Amino acid sequence: MKKISIFFVFLSFILISCSSDVTTPEADNFQKLKLQITEIFDDPRFDNAFWGVLIKSLKTDEVWYARNPDKLFMPASNEKIPTTSTALLTLGPDFTFTTTLAYTGKIQDSVLSGDLIVWSNGDPTMYNKFFSNPREVFWSWADYLKKLGIKKITGNIIGDDNAFDNEPLGDGWSFDGLDVWYSAEIGPLQINENCVDLKIIPPDIISEPVQVIPNLQSNYYSITKDITISDSGRTSINVTRKFGTNDILIRGNVVKSGNEFERTPSITNPTLFYVTVLKETLEEKGIQIVGKPTDCDEIQNFDDEYIEQTLVIEHQSPLLKDILSGLMKRSQNLYAETMTKVVGWNEYAYGSFRNGKKVVEATLEKMGIEKETYQYSDGSGLTRYNYISPEQIVKILTYMIKSEYSQIWYDILSIAGVDGTLRNRMRGTKCEGNVHGKTGTISNVRALSGYVTTIDGEMLVFSFLVNSYLAPSSATEEITDSVLELLANFKR
Repeated sequence: MKKISIFFVFLSFILISCSSDVTTPEADNFQKLKLQITEIFDDPRFDNAFWGVLIKSLKTDEVWYARNPDKLFMPASNEKIPTTSTALLTLGPDFTFTTTLAYTGKIQDSVLSGDLIVWSNGDPTMYNKFFSNPREVFWSWADYLKKLGIKKITGNIIGDDNAFDNEPLGDGWSFDGLDVWYSAEIGPLQINENCVDLKIIPPDIISEPVQVIPNLQSNYYSITKDITISDSGRTSINVTRKFGTNDILIRGNVVKSGNEFERTPSITNPTLFYVTVLKETLEEKGIQIVGKPTDCDEIQNFDDEYIEQTLVIEHQSPLLKDILSGLMKRSQNLYAETMTKVVGWNEYAYGSFRNGKKVVEATLEKMGIEKETYQYSDGSGLTRYNYISPEQIVKILTYMIKSEYSQIWYDILSIAGVDGTLRNRMRGTKCEGNVHGKTGTISNVRALSGYVTTIDGEMLVFSFLVNSYLAPSSATEEITDSVLELLANFKR
């Protein structure tokens, strides 16, 4: 009896040992996938860099792959993920920005004896991405003023920008990029995305000048050309704006009969730009303006002196969900910074970065992300002071895809091979039309986070962050896109 018992114990031990060595085809597939992903991220071109990676199943919550998932990384434009999710959740997809036109004084005998005042809480849409012309709304205002019988305004055209603070730049923004569109100054009054698009057309004959055609003509800025024209070679043009001025210099060489191209310098003091263009538009429409375009900050005790105003017209922007689509697909920094301030304005009646940050932190806390565990230093990701982990980004993405705004959120992201910053990536693969994500790029930092669906129809959420790399940026795309192709083709 004792010998039989010992035999059965021995037999059970053998069976257990054997069963632990048996793996399922699914387990084999996962093991193979992890080894392939590891091999890709171990690319020797990135030996001096730091990768942060997290891939999870939204169906089962399983972690498919992780590398430094809880470490903090500079996210570049992946910073727009907490910013945009906060705006969508707190403002709602149908939120609209409001802009009002009002006046002081009286209208008599076709004359407005007073000032015209324009106020907004940050409408960023007066641009040709939303209208046929950036001045389209201004044209409608001019027509309305003429219907009121106004042919002359004796006072000033005042821009009331007190909905936001007077901090036009993000904390830690690089000085050498401030004259470019992606560093456009932040303010509640925005026209043409606080920039000017310059179409540059080389001549067919060397003796002819290079044409420079702004998409928004205004005396608010000046353009100086120092351009040589050659028969051959390569076109090399540098467009700069002297700091603190709106003097734009175009310098370099163009090849005759070359293709036209575009450059977009930013404009300083967007409030004054806005009211200058408004004044010019009214004058072009036949309304005489005696006064000048004025930033309300130039007026002492403005809030007290201009309490009594008569509303002329109120303009509502396109819906927030459409604005957020432009923000995320184009990675538009100005829109993102505007969102941070408008959520602060909406919650605390004042649009400062500090107030917006409090709203972002409260929103992320609801997602299970404690505010002392990351650094939110601007809304767009342009600064190098931001820090967040792949795990935290995945938490946000997971929360949003399960929220009431799931479809809107999914749709506003760039789609591989289709649109936005992913339009030229992963074409002709299983990722095309499949991967929805947000890219991120600043010097020596790249990011891509979002969603990919496997061949089985299982949606995965992922975050890829890399810092301190010296390889070409195209190499980071090669790595992340290769991993996403593996995931898109994966079958359990």
